[in-house]
Amino acid sequence: NIELLTLSEVLSVDGAEGNFTITILQHPRFVDIEKCIACGLCAEKCPKKVDDVYNEKLIKRKAIYVPYSQAVPLKYAIDAENCIYLKKGKCGACEKNCPSGAINFNDTEKTIALKVGSVILAPGFKTFDPAGIDNYSYANLPDVVTSMEFERILSATGPYSGHLMRPSSMRGKNPAGKPPQKIAWLQCVGSRDINRCDNGYCSSVCCMYAVKQAVMSQDHSDAPLECAIFYMDMRTHGKDYEQYYNRAKDDYGVRMVRSRPHSIVEVSETKDLSITYAMEEESKQVIEEFDMVVLSVGLAPNPDAMALAERLGVELNHYGHAKTDCLTPVRTNREGIFVCGAFQEPKDIPPSVMEASAAAAAATGLLADARW
Repeated sequence: NIELLTLSEVLSVDGAEGNFTITILQHPRFVDIEKCIACGLCAEKCPKKVDDVYNEKLIKRKAIYVPYSQAVPLKYAIDAENCIYLKKGKCGACEKNCPSGAINFNDTEKTIALKVGSVILAPGFKTFDPAGIDNYSYANLPDVVTSMEFERILSATGPYSGHLMRPSSMRGKNPAGKPPQKIAWLQCVGSRDINRCDNGYCSSVCCMYAVKQAVMSQDHSDAPLECAIFYMDMRTHGKDYEQYYNRAKDDYGVRMVRSRPHSIVEVSETKDLSITYAMEEESKQVIEEFDMVVLSVGLAPNPDAMALAERLGVELNHYGHAKTDCLTPVRTNREGIFVCGAFQEPKDIPPSVMEASAAAAAATGLLADARW
């Protein structure tokens, strides 16, 4: 049987391989998924707006919401931390306007016990937060964005409906919507760095997603767009990735600059961004202005995943990734518990899918001997 438990967290895993008991805490949704028809009327009538975390807080969402358009199950949920009714006992607009009577403000937490033969951990990762790197001014300049924020900007379901705009021009009641004409990508932000963070590893995906974003940006721009990628080493480890990198340079004119920029400051007259960097081949300092800067942030261990590993007795390496053997990359130190994806180490989608299949095959092998 396949059962999907959303809004849930694993409290403990007891027993041994082939005979585990998992204790799960399921948080209240406050919406009956059997009755919800996902019509969206509740969100339309909800008066409370909060930061949309899925869209990297570039826009607002309502206190009753669907996280994203492809969410499974496609059912609404109430954000208990921001719901006016749950906080103050007032409002209830969603309940009054729900045509199917799906709202249930009396929903409570549930503890569920499951008997399973094996466990696969795929809790993913979090992106590095560059707010602490003061010379990049990410926390102060709206047109300095992370790669995840830029990814949402390019998306048709994103904050600007897929239109490439400078975030600073989309603020206020009447946003002007100014498209950028020149964008810079800064690589290895939060990766291969033991001075500003403790992530000495390569995050594997950043070089190629920067190249992809530079190519896509030109497709999204109605006017000629200059793109420059500042890198230490361009690492294109994947099938045909080097060809894609060369095509970005040769066919799309993406400029590759081997340099580690020193700082980003705002030009007061134009509000453009001035980048100071050193040219390796000419041994001189250069100051160049851009409309936007994208920080290619690395993949970091998720603190929630690290806490889960501690509860389950799964060993982590010194970076906080699941500790596995190079010849058995999906097996953990605890028999019957497997890992896959970026929780094991930073990796792209193809190896994540491959390891997911390997973990599933290894876990399935235990089911024949299950004693439950």
